[in-house]
This record gives sequence, structure tokens and C-alpha cells, in this order.
Amino acid sequence: MRSQGVTMLAGVIAAVVFVSLTIGLASPDGSVGQARSTATPKTAVPVPSPTPAATSIAPATASAARAPASVRGPWPGRPDAATLDGSTVDWCLAVRTSNAAKAEAVFGRAAVRAAACAAVRFVFEQRYSRLSLPRPAYTATDFGFVLSPLAPATVAAYRPRIDRFVSDPGSRAARDRLGLVLLRGVGTSSGAAHASAGRGRVFYGKAFTTTGYRDRAVWINPRFSRVAIRVDRAKAKPRIVATFTASAAVPVFDTSARRHDMLTVPTRALFYVRLEESTWKIGGWDIHDGKRSYARLAVR
Repeated sequence: MRSQGVTMLAGVIAAVVFVSLTIGLASPDGSVGQARSTATPKTAVPVPSPTPAATSIAPATASAARAPASVRGPWPGRPDAATLDGSTVDWCLAVRTSNAAKAEAVFGRAAVRAAACAAVRFVFEQRYSRLSLPRPAYTATDFGFVLSPLAPATVAAYRPRIDRFVSDPGSRAARDRLGLVLLRGVGTSSGAAHASAGRGRVFYGKAFTTTGYRDRAVWINPRFSRVAIRVDRAKAKPRIVATFTASAAVPVFDTSARRHDMLTVPTRALFYVRLEESTWKIGGWDIHDGKRSYARLAVR
């Protein structure tokens, strides 16, 4: 698999740019460059904009000490069709595909849906995760959960990227090559009680810890479009290419308004998904991190 570039927006107060990441199988190192608007996959489908009114917490009770109880449980605000399997969200019943006829003729309808589900699941279980919260340092074992959905050759290409980031977590280039949302708390003043989330917002709890999200979800309101499907025959073994848009929001606190807000991070992604024995694995991707926005907290 050809190598492609890896970048991702780092820091919640950074200027708006689009970044892209591609993990290659044959040549894993590749190159990294800023994505342009013309790099948006042609088959991407816009994420529907939810419209329900926000439900707010009374300012007198709002505090940055801990995220509110309204964001308790696995993925609050998830689509009704994304059901719980124990404490894990089963995304597959909520996945819809488009332009899938040619792929279904090659792989079968059930296989195509399973491949699309694998791509969606990676976004909401690896890209958006509890690891996203700002922290001062990382270990390689922190990223173990990212490896399991990857194809074996992709794992081999990804491990050195983890090592580079762990050795220098302040490096934007190293961070961007991971393809994950890793919020860094940029702009946090020395001795601050809470890590900065940008534009007058902070993350809950003691700075650079996860205490403010104890028994609370880090990400809420997952949204994703239909998954556009095509067949890639560039390799000897055909692969499925899955393209879609997604978004999720992390609860944050507005220190001026003394209210609970949320920071929404959109994603546009193209995944190469390959069948490894009987399981669909991620072989590579091209991810664009869109413009981040703030709004009053609402579980939709």
C-alpha cells in the first residue's frame, strides 16, 4: 500500500487548518503536508447538523471541577440505532452505505457493511477516545488500544510513530502522524487550576489529569454520514475504500459565563479496509480535521 501523509490539528486554540494522515503498508514513512480543500474526498457526505435546543445547567451550580452528570455513560447523544453491547457501543446498526453496488458484487453485502462499520468504529473508539484529554506525558502502552483494529503491516508502520510521539509529545509533527485527536491544553498558564480548552474554556478537573471526567464521558454527540464505498484494485488483493464525515464533542467549561459548554471536533476521513482472514482491518487512512467550534453543552 502506498504511503500517504499524516497530519492533524494539534491544540484547541490553534489557527484553523486541515490536516491529513495516510498510513502506508509498503512504505510506512511517507511525507506530511497540509491538506487543501481540494483534497477532500469527492465521495464524502456532509454530517447532518443536529437542531435540538440545548439543555443547560443553572449558572449557580456550574463548576469546572467535574463534568456534569448529563454526560454520564457510554457516548451520550449517540444515534438510537447505535445500541449498547454491555458498556460498549455497537455502531454497526447505525451505519448506512452509499454507492456500494460494485463492492457488494465483489465482497458481498454483509462484508461491505462490516468493512464500513470497521471504519466508523475506528473513528469513535480510537480517534475520539479518553486519551484525547490533555496530559503531560505518554507511554507506548497508552496507545495499545489503537493497534488492535489495524492490519498487521499497518501495525508495524504505526509503532515507530507512537515511539516518536512518546519521546517528544510537544512535537506537532509527531502528534499529527498518529491520526488521533490529542488535545494538548495549549495556552495553559503556569500554576493554572485547569488546562485550557481555548477561547476562555477549560477542561474539567485538575490541569492535565482526567479527574474532572471521572464517571463521565469524554466525548458526546457522535455523528456520522453515510459511508460511501468503492473498490480499490491497486494491490493484488482488492480493498474497500470507505469515505465519510463525522464529528463528536468534548464537554468543557466556560469560565466567563460560568456554564457548561462543548467543543466539537469534525472529521472527514477516507479509510482503506482490508480483509485479514475473517476480520476487516484498517490498512490506512486519509483524515482531515475540520474547523472546531464551541456551543452551550447539549446532549442531542
